[in-house]
Amino acid sequence: MYCIVLAACQKSVSDSSVDNGTGGADSLINPGDTVTYEILTADPGGWAGMWSEPGGFDCNPLDSMVFGSPIYYPTGWRHSFVCPSTPFQAFVSAASREYDHDITANLYKNGKLIKTVTNDAMKGVAKLLVTANTDALTGTSTNPALMYEVLISDSDTTKFEPDAWTGQWNTPEEKVSDADRPLLNLFAIPGGWRYSFKPGRLPFTMYVGASPYTPGAATVTVNFYVNGSLVKTVSSQNYTYGNTYVVQ
Repeated sequence: MYCIVLAACQKSVSDSSVDNGTGGADSLINPGDTVTYEILTADPGGWAGMWSEPGGFDCNPLDSMVFGSPIYYPTGWRHSFVCPSTPFQAFVSAASREYDHDITANLYKNGKLIKTVTNDAMKGVAKLLVTANTDALTGTSTNPALMYEVLISDSDTTKFEPDAWTGQWNTPEEKVSDADRPLLNLFAIPGGWRYSFKPGRLPFTMYVGASPYTPGAATVTVNFYVNGSLVKTVSSQNYTYGNTYVVQ
């Protein structure tokens, strides 16, 4: 099976990161704004990655459904959607096929570039995350609003992707996120990631299995919230095994 983590960790950490963005009110993403992701790379083989969508996450498909290699997308790929009114983070994490070509992740709001990142951890990988200016998700005891939060601290900046994590989580359907999209647990996700949703049924098992992208390079903290209240927090420098909370 294709494994981007092992390939990436063979590379040395690069100091060639470029991260530019537009500050101020013009960079705020509001409900109703058109959000566009764009990936540019000099790699003729293209790129693979993962990104957020309203209501969830997506990634490149594999050439054999849940096995094999990614179907790489060409440079210039764009994907647009309307920002929802519920909590949302614009997020992209991508890698060029061979890791020896520059890659840039761009984020547009209503056609205007508001953030661009090139080679943030090393040549050939880039990620970005921007929290939209949306309303909080409210819930009740019988229709709860749930949120996962993953934070990174105590980072060793000499290690690869010290500000990121990787892992899996239960979706609103109580299905593990990478069950039919294996690439979702292979790309670096920035610390500060949040995912708010309402479960499809009760009881519901909240679950996040997370690790610093390079185990031991940082502390990963997973927080579970129910109706805005923190109900569980777990921290580790490795994988957070068996990290669940049942909402009745």
